[in-house]
Amino acid sequence: MIIKTFASAGLLATITLPTAAMAQATPDITDAINQGTRIEDARRAQEATTVGPELEDSSEIDGEAGIYVLTVNEIFYIASGVGGGWAENPLRTVDDEGSSGFANAVITAGVQTKVAEAFDFGVAATVSGVEFFEDFAPSSRTINGSMNIGTPIGGTPIYVGASVFGGRTLDSKFENGSWYYGANAQVSAGGPIGPQTFVRGTLSGGRSENEIVENNNWNATLDVELTQVISNDFALGAQARVTRTWFDDFFEDVTFARRNDWQYGGNLSASWTPTSWLAVKGSAGYEKRDSGFFLSSYDGFEAAFTITARERF
Repeated sequence: MIIKTFASAGLLATITLPTAAMAQATPDITDAINQGTRIEDARRAQEATTVGPELEDSSEIDGEAGIYVLTVNEIFYIASGVGGGWAENPLRTVDDEGSSGFANAVITAGVQTKVAEAFDFGVAATVSGVEFFEDFAPSSRTINGSMNIGTPIGGTPIYVGASVFGGRTLDSKFENGSWYYGANAQVSAGGPIGPQTFVRGTLSGGRSENEIVENNNWNATLDVELTQVISNDFALGAQARVTRTWFDDFFEDVTFARRNDWQYGGNLSASWTPTSWLAVKGSAGYEKRDSGFFLSSYDGFEAAFTITARERF
């Protein structure tokens, strides 16, 4: 049979056209999609706590926590965060089994410095976990590492960089582990568009390899962030992004339709930084994925609250 899925007014309807038997994926579709979800969550956790390249302009905005001015002498850092929230369709599949609350925690340690007074260089190691309150949702534990290098283009607002990453994800019982690794390159540009308003756009692309080889893919993302500074310790943010993913060998075993995804998302946030090392953030966002493999299509809202602490030394 050919299965087509439509989303309307937040409801998913499935129309079945009789032809052949229902197509499946190899390996088990649930394992493959859940593993992709765990990797996505791990990458987000690391980005939320990793200190970025040294900021030369005090007006630069750190998208996760607020305003940070880094000094060249403080090359080491440690960060941790705890939070919780609510996710609609946490499985991120067309078979939406419902929503779930969740709690998460993350700790990161690393180095961020300059090399030859020209290139920003950093390494980081992160341990993170998310625990969903409903049994069907994919709770996970992850160990992740990354290394980055980049440089601003002199006399322009453009920054170019590259990174490599890798790690291992496990389920909530520290079982069913799977390795992943990859590399990305990016170019970004940004600056003020008003007295207290900043915008930044980033175009990135890369390669992801996985122990479940059906998840191996090439990907590209366009991300635009807008930040409105309200005061020295409070800021509002908005983000919009679109991602295109090309999978090497993820297909239906009857139709042989290859999986390629479009993923769209956006969120609004509010950040309060009462001290230079502490940040409190609330956010709410929407994500939609249109996939060549019907079970991987989904849409859903998520709201989260996090408290993050960072210390450089």
